[in-house]
Amino acid sequence: MQLEKSKNMKKVIIIGAGFAGLSAASRLSKCGLELEIFLFDKKDHSGFLPLIPDCIGRGINPKLLLYDIADSCQKLKIKFLKEEVNSIDFKSKQVTTQTNVYNYDFLIIASGSQVNFFSNQAAQDYSFPLNSVNDVRLISKALCENKFDNFIICGGGYTGIEAATNFWLYFNKQGFFKRIIIVERSAQILGPLPDWMKAYVEENFKKMGVTILTSSSIEKIQEDTVTLSTGNVFSNSMLIWVPGVKTADFIQKLKVDKNPQGRIVVDEYLKINQYCFVAGDAAFFGKNNNFLRMAVQFAIIEGEHAAKNIERSIKNLALKKFSPLDLGYIIPMANNKSCGRVFGLNVSGFLATLLHFTMCVFRLPGFRNKFGIINNLIKNPRL
Repeated sequence: MQLEKSKNMKKVIIIGAGFAGLSAASRLSKCGLELEIFLFDKKDHSGFLPLIPDCIGRGINPKLLLYDIADSCQKLKIKFLKEEVNSIDFKSKQVTTQTNVYNYDFLIIASGSQVNFFSNQAAQDYSFPLNSVNDVRLISKALCENKFDNFIICGGGYTGIEAATNFWLYFNKQGFFKRIIIVERSAQILGPLPDWMKAYVEENFKKMGVTILTSSSIEKIQEDTVTLSTGNVFSNSMLIWVPGVKTADFIQKLKVDKNPQGRIVVDEYLKINQYCFVAGDAAFFGKNNNFLRMAVQFAIIEGEHAAKNIERSIKNLALKKFSPLDLGYIIPMANNKSCGRVFGLNVSGFLATLLHFTMCVFRLPGFRNKFGIINNLIKNPRL
């Protein structure tokens, strides 16, 4: 399908309406060039993922984490197409969806990531992922029914840690005693993060009564029973599935260099060819063998940088190399014993929690959403 455009107007397609996609769209819509910008996403709304676990423990209304994609596109004066991308043909410069084929002059792949079930059908059928507003709504509904005694969290990474503390906070508020267990396949939680941070989290979990089982994996999953590789069997259990994510299905089919998660290896300009750039979780950018982690701050600046290089390409200017500034990261824990590294300094406790929420409110789209989150946190005695 040939999208209509003026004779000299360049057509830019952006795949994905997350942080990277909207950042790129915003930059291009204000660059002053004659462009037709089309944003593709299969959903009506995007969700603010960093605060999703807090809907469980701190009672944040999930609606406050949603922003309407069509509304965002209307404000930017770009076209929103609610279609799922099936494939890309780089040679013919075409994007194929379930119903149409679209041509482009430039393309930005910013399709984010999705839950990785590692081809485990039982996990897909019976577990509860935590990667969207809809996911947390399903978890909240199950919690209200109060039919589980054990809460098994598969994955001891960033999300698993945050999820465990929010479950703890929820049960603490309700006056329930429930068993919370983190199952991590590796010998340690939190992967490549510093040892002091791992020790800090482990000590915090001891005080909270959260169990960590490392060098363990999920062996068998049934409707409400989980069996571990260690032989432990937990009945009447809710399985929270957060062992990792992968890129969109259409990326898996692309014949380009990718890392094990399916993130596309990009060059120093964030491109994979002259007309296609990649940003956000879909991009695997490295410098001196140090590769950027998946994070909101990098998604935003990558999206903007990809857009800048498209501008420069159109103007026949030399592309700019991507040189990210890492402001740091926080592992937020719902009992306010958070920890992280910000501006090169180690931070922990309430200060780390405050920094986490400050940055989240700053980056959250929409004044109504920002005000709602602030109001929620002020009223919450835990903060």
